[in-house]
Amino acid sequence: MRGKIINTIALPALPLLLLQGRHLDRRIVRLLPAQGPRQGLFDGEGEPLRLLTVGESTAVGVGVDKIEQAVVYHFARLMNAHSGRAVAWEAAGRPGATVSVGHTHVLPHIASGPRDIVLLLFGANDVLERRHARAFVEDVTRLIEDLRGRVGNAAILISSVPPLGTFPALPQPLRAYLGAWSRWLDITLAKLNLPGVHYAPVRIPMLPDLFASDGFHPGPQGYHVWAETLAASAFKFGLVPRRL
Repeated sequence: MRGKIINTIALPALPLLLLQGRHLDRRIVRLLPAQGPRQGLFDGEGEPLRLLTVGESTAVGVGVDKIEQAVVYHFARLMNAHSGRAVAWEAAGRPGATVSVGHTHVLPHIASGPRDIVLLLFGANDVLERRHARAFVEDVTRLIEDLRGRVGNAAILISSVPPLGTFPALPQPLRAYLGAWSRWLDITLAKLNLPGVHYAPVRIPMLPDLFASDGFHPGPQGYHVWAETLAASAFKFGLVPRRL
């Protein structure tokens, strides 16, 4: 019903929205994933905490030059600092992936083996595809179920859907339209109730300096602030042991 309401409100602007949608690919610079290995280790005490990040372009650091600037690296570093434990981290992602594409094209390449924490970063492309919120959450649920078959009973932290209504690359009224769609998907995602699965709201002021040059992906500061927000949720839920 909410999707119909969004489309109904947007109906007078439909010709312009269609035109802006066609031109969107030309406006967004095709940035590459961050350079560097997609796995690493922070030294510390005891057996390493095993972190796996799965998602769309942000999971592999599109928008920054080096993997050390990406959200997975910052998040792992914060886990290490908080717990004093060694942290083994890895990233698996595909630029442009919806949750469904992640299920078919990212999941099969993840090595089987137990993990302690899985960080899920999806949503922007599902908004661009105007995925129905119910179908989006069904896709997330199916991904989690099959992911558990590979990584065991890991704690799963899901980042909220990116707020496309704040993205500088999107012109108005397309920005407002996709912003409403992203809020719809996010509200529905926040209600997901699965054992061991935690929703992490990211409510930070999306200032222009947080974005990369394309105005769509996070830049170095954006990934840093995002990781801090996600880590705060992980600590709140007790997913990362506190340093003694």
